[in-house]
Amino acid sequence: MQRHTPAPMDWDHVRFFLAINREGSLRAAGRQLGVDQATAGRRLAALERQLGAKLFAHTPGGYLLTEAGEALLANAQRMEQAAQAIERRTRGLDAQLAGTVRLSMPDGFMETRIAPALARLHERYPDVRLVLWMERGHADGADHYISGYQADIGIRMTRPVLAGLIARRLGTLTAGLYAAKSYVAERGVPARGTWFLGHDLIMLNTCGPAEPLSTLGDEPVTNGRVVLEANTELAVLSAARSGLGIALLSPHLAAREPHLVRIWPDREQEMDVWLVVHPDVYKAARVRVVMDALIDAFADEERVPRARERVTARD
Repeated sequence: MQRHTPAPMDWDHVRFFLAINREGSLRAAGRQLGVDQATAGRRLAALERQLGAKLFAHTPGGYLLTEAGEALLANAQRMEQAAQAIERRTRGLDAQLAGTVRLSMPDGFMETRIAPALARLHERYPDVRLVLWMERGHADGADHYISGYQADIGIRMTRPVLAGLIARRLGTLTAGLYAAKSYVAERGVPARGTWFLGHDLIMLNTCGPAEPLSTLGDEPVTNGRVVLEANTELAVLSAARSGLGIALLSPHLAAREPHLVRIWPDREQEMDVWLVVHPDVYKAARVRVVMDALIDAFADEERVPRARERVTARD
């Protein structure tokens, strides 16, 4: 015959038991804990069902402990003291977080939501020192920086290919086509479906293992003339600003340039953003808080739950 194992006591229910005992009513207990009267009543009822005993007698003078409630009280108070001690200890550890975390990411990324996220991180953990290494192109070499311990955390535009690294998809960035006003005035806007026939193109060359871009704004580049390849997005931006040709750029960079105009505004090219970390430093507190800050920076816009269990090792 299989024995039924009772479920462990839920500390959250015990909090309500203690608040009701102190305040003498569901309404006052709920107000103390930031919930309504009905919620406080449900929590008490759940605890009583779990224990199989009535904990309070509801009298005109308020809620009074029954014999079972009195038996529970001392243990519940010890649970509360232990929880408060854990909370104090955790806050103390947070305040002591310190050390250096090395970040590797593509150039131009600090112009995105990354810089505000790091500023918020510094406010909370002022003793965590960041060392930033800006990489070429889309940071396809981040695997080697991470595996060689030159960086603790990498941000890159392709999923890592080296075995053993831990990766998490942060979100998606979009890019669009831009050219200088002078270029458009002289050469016009390329006709869709002509594969950039008669137009000059500026391409981002990552100099890494990723395949070179074969499209710009989801248009094949077959008939275009590549006049410049550059290994950083900032170099591509400068070339486009000078009127050299059409380029694929992040809107947050291009929007600040009054001499650039958007080509085919309804077309966007999406690029995934990945967080990469070495498993040896993954659980270090200083590394985790930086990872959390970067994850949060993308989570709001992506509207996805922060599920750190999604972080998986690359086999």
